[in-house]
Order: sequence, then C-alpha cells, then structure tokens
Amino acid sequence: MPDIETEAPAIFRGMLRDVVACSDYTEVCRLLGLVPAGPDVDEIEHYQSHVRIEEFMPVAQEALSHADVAANVLYRLTRLGEGDEEGDERARAMFLFVTRTACSAVIAHLLQNGTLEIGDES
Repeated sequence: MPDIETEAPAIFRGMLRDVVACSDYTEVCRLLGLVPAGPDVDEIEHYQSHVRIEEFMPVAQEALSHADVAANVLYRLTRLGEGDEEGDERARAMFLFVTRTACSAVIAHLLQNGTLEIGDES
C-alpha cells in the first residue's frame, strides 16, 4: 500500500493527468493553483498516464458498465424522497461522468502499481 502522506502529490498529479485531456493539463494545473512538473518529469508523467490508460483498456468496457450502475445508484440515493422520477438530466450526466472518471483512474492506478492484475480469461 502506498504511503499516502508522501505519495499523495504524485498520485494527485497522476490522477489529474489521467482525467484531463493532455492538451489541457498545464492550463488545468494553473487553474487549480498547482505548479506543473518540470519538462523532464512532465514528459515521464505524461508517458506513464498513457501506459496506465492502455493497461486499463482490456477491462474498460466491463468497468465502465459497472461505473454506470454505480452512478445510477448514487444519483437515486441523492434524490430519495424527492418524488421526481425523471429527475435532473444534467445531474444524472454529472454522476455518470464523475463515476466513470473516478473508476477508470483508480483501476488504472491499481493496475500500474500491481495492486490489481487482469486475470487470464481462458
């Protein structure tokens, strides 16, 4: 298990890199008040993000379908007692986006650090 105290900034940057488009990363860092890594570290982190996403791809379809179910569960739980079956489509879309993004990033990081492995499908 990572030492969250010392690895949190690197994990945060990695997660941010995984969920933000490559072309927007530096601007998003600036908007969040973060100082992007220097060019050498930035290049390595950028590459590692692409590797993580590639490692995630074999399980992406199943993981994202489960994330969609989780988003629906969470959305419905937040609307308990409101009686509006149709609900707010914008809020529903935000739950879907956040849940898919979080699941993808977490699974990709767990695969990269070896905590999670994709099993043999045979």
